[in-house]
Amino acid sequence: MSILSGLIPPKTSTGSLIWGMVFFCASVSLLLFGYSGIKDRGEFIKSTSRANGIVISKENGKYHADIRFSTEKGEVVNYTQHGYTSFEVGENVSVLYYAHDPRKDPSTDAFGSLWGGSITLFVLGLLTLFFSWLSIFKSKYRI
Repeated sequence: MSILSGLIPPKTSTGSLIWGMVFFCASVSLLLFGYSGIKDRGEFIKSTSRANGIVISKENGKYHADIRFSTEKGEVVNYTQHGYTSFEVGENVSVLYYAHDPRKDPSTDAFGSLWGGSITLFVLGLLTLFFSWLSIFKSKYRI
């Protein structure tokens, strides 16, 4: 504890320090998962083909549209799109897919479908980072 004594304000309680460290670890995890997802989505966009698709049903809920599209080779693929989007039955959508395996993780080219989860994790990581800082230093920086 003597190493941290110069970094932690003297009025910070042990409980605040422990919760601050828990929030800090959670925030780092969320930031890393969010960053990894954002990087993965960028690579996905670079390495996929594009097709026109149509929403054929919404049997699985408001944010889970069943979509049909045809690949460049003429293969018809049906899949369920999950994500932070709301499509209507009959709506035309742009679909990104791997040309070598069109059934592996196709996605609509919509902001919520591609980026929603990753950005949510990243923002939650930033918020928990703020709360960890607040938890450790709140006695010194009280509003």
